[in-house]
Amino acid sequence: MPRYFFHVREGDTLNTDDEGQELADVRAARHEAISTGREILGERLLHGGELDGRIIEIADESGQVLDRVSSDDVLYRDGAFRTYADDVTQSAPVNTPRE
Repeated sequence: MPRYFFHVREGDTLNTDDEGQELADVRAARHEAISTGREILGERLLHGGELDGRIIEIADESGQVLDRVSSDDVLYRDGAFRTYADDVTQSAPVNTPRE
């Protein structure tokens, strides 16, 4: 399986991923980047910090950037807010009626 690296760019700062992750293809890597972006956004909401302006760059083993995931990509899908179904872990509580 190919290895993909998820570098996080915030303004002029680039935090590089030196370990990477083995995934089936670029589509799976993009899905992982969106999930990671959601986790980062959640931490920022809880603890403060900029919510916008972050780009996750998906690179292959040669260092070539194959795709970029922006804050908008993390929040929206096809012009609408992402839903629970977009959560890779599906760990969020499901809305259930209260008794």
